Amino acid sequence: MRSGLVRSRPTEVGQPREPSNGVCGCVRDYIFHQMLDAVHGLSNVFFCDAHAASALSCSLRLHELMEHGVTLLEDPMTPRQPIMSSPAPYFFAVEDASVSRVAEDWIAKVPYRDAHIFALGCTPHRSPQQLPRVRIAPRAMRSKDSMLDFAAPEVLVFHLSMQNEFPQLLSPPN
Repeated sequence: MRSGLVRSRPTEVGQPREPSNGVCGCVRDYIFHQMLDAVHGLSNVFFCDAHAASALSCSLRLHELMEHGVTLLEDPMTPRQPIMSSPAPYFFAVEDASVSRVAEDWIAKVPYRDAHIFALGCTPHRSPQQLPRVRIAPRAMRSKDSMLDFAAPEVLVFHLSMQNEFPQLLSPPN
């Protein structure tokens, strides 16, 4: 007897992907078309902070990122070796620490061919003012607010490893 879960086959290289439905499908398509496919050239490094990584992991799987040429997800908060021939797509929550860290990447030298900046939410007016003071300004190919910083309002979520907590799901919130 077959289970109710249906697993889709991975697509072959060069074959068009089947359109996906639902919120996750819309987020996935947006990330592919507006972010990953928009970065021209070999883009095998993708920089995202913890908040952006959680937004990616809710709608994408690692093999889907690899199909789009991403072989390495890096945290902008950790030191790393620059790749001067590669573009640098940054995807991060617009917080002072993340914006400062992206700016620090470009203060001393030009570490990447160009920069593509994708904010997880809406960028406040003070954050982009930090970036022109460093060398990222002439190399910035795009700066875009992705508006993917949203969360489901439900506090209690059902999952299969719950034990004796089902009545709590049915009770009104405190």
